[in-house]
Amino acid sequence: MVCLLRQRYLPLFIIFTFFYIFISAKGLAKANILPQNPKEIPWHISAQIVTFDNKRDLYIAEDDVVITGGKTRLEADYVEFSNKTKDAFAQGNVLLISGEDSISCNAMNINLTTEIGTIDKGTIFIQKNNFYINGENIRKTGKFSYSADKGSITSCAGDSPDWKISGRNIKVTIEGYGLASHAVLWAKKIPTVYTPFLVFPVKTNRQTGLLFPRISSSDRKGFEYEQPLFVAISRNTDATIYTDYMSDRGIKTGAQFRYVMDNKTKGSMFFDFLEDEKIDDGTINTENYSYLTTPQRTNTDRFWFRMKHNQDLPNGFTAKLDVDVASDEDYLHEFKDGFTGYDETKEYFEKEFGRGLDEYDVYIRKNWLNISKSWSTYTFNVDALWYDNIRARRQNTDDTTLQTLPSIQFDAFKQQIGPSKFFYSLDTEYRSFYRKDTTATLVKGQRTDIYPKLYLPLKLGKFFNFEPSVGVRQSIWNTNEFTDINGNSDSLRTRQMYDIGAQLSTKLIKIFNPNNEFADKTKHEIIPKLEYAFIPYINQDDLPSFDSLDRIVEQNLLTWSLTNNFTSKKSRITPKGKEITTYRDFAYIKLYQSYDIKKKRDDEPRPFSDITLDTELNPNDFITLDMDLSWSPYDNHFKTLNIGNTLQDNRGDSLRTEYRYTFNVSESLYSKIDISLTDELTAYYSIEKNLKEKKTVETQAGFALKKSCWTFNLYFSESSGEQSIAFLINLHGIGEVGTK
Repeated sequence: MVCLLRQRYLPLFIIFTFFYIFISAKGLAKANILPQNPKEIPWHISAQIVTFDNKRDLYIAEDDVVITGGKTRLEADYVEFSNKTKDAFAQGNVLLISGEDSISCNAMNINLTTEIGTIDKGTIFIQKNNFYINGENIRKTGKFSYSADKGSITSCAGDSPDWKISGRNIKVTIEGYGLASHAVLWAKKIPTVYTPFLVFPVKTNRQTGLLFPRISSSDRKGFEYEQPLFVAISRNTDATIYTDYMSDRGIKTGAQFRYVMDNKTKGSMFFDFLEDEKIDDGTINTENYSYLTTPQRTNTDRFWFRMKHNQDLPNGFTAKLDVDVASDEDYLHEFKDGFTGYDETKEYFEKEFGRGLDEYDVYIRKNWLNISKSWSTYTFNVDALWYDNIRARRQNTDDTTLQTLPSIQFDAFKQQIGPSKFFYSLDTEYRSFYRKDTTATLVKGQRTDIYPKLYLPLKLGKFFNFEPSVGVRQSIWNTNEFTDINGNSDSLRTRQMYDIGAQLSTKLIKIFNPNNEFADKTKHEIIPKLEYAFIPYINQDDLPSFDSLDRIVEQNLLTWSLTNNFTSKKSRITPKGKEITTYRDFAYIKLYQSYDIKKKRDDEPRPFSDITLDTELNPNDFITLDMDLSWSPYDNHFKTLNIGNTLQDNRGDSLRTEYRYTFNVSESLYSKIDISLTDELTAYYSIEKNLKEKKTVETQAGFALKKSCWTFNLYFSESSGEQSIAFLINLHGIGEVGTK
């Protein structure tokens, strides 16, 4: 059970976090930089009245004054500008714009070249992170630095911001940090937290610094404090170093290194290490440090290395590399949460690379190298697959895990043969299989497989399409350690096979003209199809078995299907008179079933397969439904039934329900409701139940408040006997405060 921070510690926690320097690493955008020779910038003055004082070399401008030069613009009611020194005194509705940032005040003395001066009762606005700095007497000490004896900071607009931090002796450096003494956090006009010293980030670019920490407590780890340090190494590389202190387990250190070389070449790698103070000795005293689903863990040196890399190669080739190696099975169970935990890592990889990780409870983990090239009608792939069997490695048992080192594949998509009516496709591969340890049947070896297929699309009358096909397959094995059931130990084995197929289909289309709010026109497309597939029986008992391709089963199958597609068309006229047409595929329904001719001829029972239905409905922005089911015509009940639907409205309310059922295997129900109490406040509740075992898997309830300059999340969750309460406050421009 996760232990919660007590309420009395929350104010101290908030004050404590304000002492830490952290940054927002949001991109590689460069700050606005003034020209290298600012003295050469020409300055232009416009106003209702402009006079020139020859003795002082001073321009005096009144009413609607605008002075521009480079990326700087000064507006005011009254301005005195020295053409010699570039000093300016501005008064009345003063606005100074420098790049994307601006200063508004009552009066200002400033040098437009150095941008050093004083500001009377002013507000500094930093656009990129929507940051406001207010002060009575502000000194601009450089192009990107300010100081004030007394002032406040916020990311909320208006005279009465939702939150602000006031303080004394304020110093701010853009793309750096701000400092303040005697700082007070205000909620509207109510003071909530005081700290004698405050450091806060004022960054629009990524820079080296401490990120916001994570604090928690649990029975397994004790008090836990995780502190990340972001390191901006170069324009295209950076790293984050993690220190995770656990009072009951020790200090886990980790690092993530990221690099982007170009649009197609990038990578990221993580490494964690823990000298664990606890092991699983099999007694009741260490039951908190073990898992029922994994073997006993006796190691103290624990680690996890994972990485993904995409590489652009010459001549249109690309490469991908995935690495995933953990010290023990318990590691990913133990560290699912946290900055370097399994959940965060998987989500990051899926977002950045489109490839995730094996599930946390999979102990045979995939490591993969792929080199590929694609043409319009061909693909070429070279793969090396290594599966790390953690259990065999930790238990020091024989490891018969099948590795592929390497495989080479060349495939041709279905395409026409010259000007003829024939089409063809081609699948070819070479695989070299390796096992660290072998047995009489689990052996090493190589396999070559060549599978061309020929198609002849034909028209039967005006309405029917008929496409017969024939494929031939040649497979060759080479194994030095395999002896078949007949006692034959020949290293070279071959197999020749063929298959025959045919498709008969038509397409019926009907256009409706409802001319209503839903659609101007709708198209209903019906595709009935009959498919036949035949593969003769071939005895393959004398062949080695590496994967499913080594045992291709006999097939004599007839399959019918009925597919319905619904498409809507809606046109509207914009205020400018332009017509915009929107198409929506709002419904897809496919029903199909197979008849096994082989089973019928062999007098086997149940030649008909289950009747299967796949459905997707999306009639508008408020309703979605996805469903797949299979029904047994012999047992008269569902074999599988999976239904998911979402209902939502314009307010932001939504209800998501998912029901998942597999006969004699599993049955579960998941529901989540979001209720928009106001435009800014949302309440939500979710529950997942295992109906087969009659137990709740997880429940979660909470509130989310979204304001223009801050957000707040508070939720309660219970899962696997653990209960937790979490809150997170994000002060936009400052960072996040929260814990679980």
